[in-house]
Amino acid sequence: MAKQCAMIIGFLVPHQCDNKAVATCGKCGRRYCDEHVAMVHGGVLCTACEQGLAEPIEIAQVAKTFDEQDYAAFDQALLAADFDNDDMFADLS
Repeated sequence: MAKQCAMIIGFLVPHQCDNKAVATCGKCGRRYCDEHVAMVHGGVLCTACEQGLAEPIEIAQVAKTFDEQDYAAFDQALLAADFDNDDMFADLS
């Protein structure tokens, strides 16, 4: 019986992937499901090793596509944000 995939997934509640492991990463030696491994020139690699991570934690796909222009836009939005302390909490009762 195959073991469970070793990848840690989930943004708010990180947990081990529920899928059955089907392949072993050629770099870290951990077992992963078909969703978290890829065939590369050197063999089978997990997504964590492919991204250069030491631990088997899946990074959000969107975050990998951010570039310097995106980070600059985030900084501008943060600086322009209206942090009026009077509006910090609202009583909705």
